[in-house]
Amino acid sequence: MTYPNLAGVITKDDVHSKGTGNYAASYVAWARIANHLHTHAPGWEFHLKPSPDCDYIWKAPDGTGYLVGFFTGPDDQATADFPYPVMDNRNNAIQFDKIGARALTDAHRRALCACAAFTMSLGYELWAREEVAEAGTPPATASIAAPAEVKAKPVVKAKPEVPAEPPASIK
Repeated sequence: MTYPNLAGVITKDDVHSKGTGNYAASYVAWARIANHLHTHAPGWEFHLKPSPDCDYIWKAPDGTGYLVGFFTGPDDQATADFPYPVMDNRNNAIQFDKIGARALTDAHRRALCACAAFTMSLGYELWAREEVAEAGTPPATASIAAPAEVKAKPVVKAKPEVPAEPPASIK
């Protein structure tokens, strides 16, 4: 199955910073990620998979909670499950019985962004700590290399024509 490859779509204008010191982080707002998905991957939608208990929060063996996200495509494709922990503002997993609406909705938006990076490479540059393109720079596209046995022919430059007589304006 093929997924949209959205590497190179985010720009420096999309990236924001928050925190200081050890807690400094660069991020792209979830709404901007959703907009890029709508623009560059039409028909692909993010979903949360219900747990066996028909809840959206799954219980981990250590008693914390996590979500399972995935995308569906315009032709009924479905990506692999993507588990994502429900975390507090310091990125610590929250105990299952302590997860409230705010933690759930925050984790949903974060899972959308992480799953888009994992599945479609949208915003992967932030996790890989790679340079993000300037705004207005089109994303790089994959190119197909010509087979090794086919070689480009050398370009032969034509000699400029020299008029037999000088133009009338020079006489």
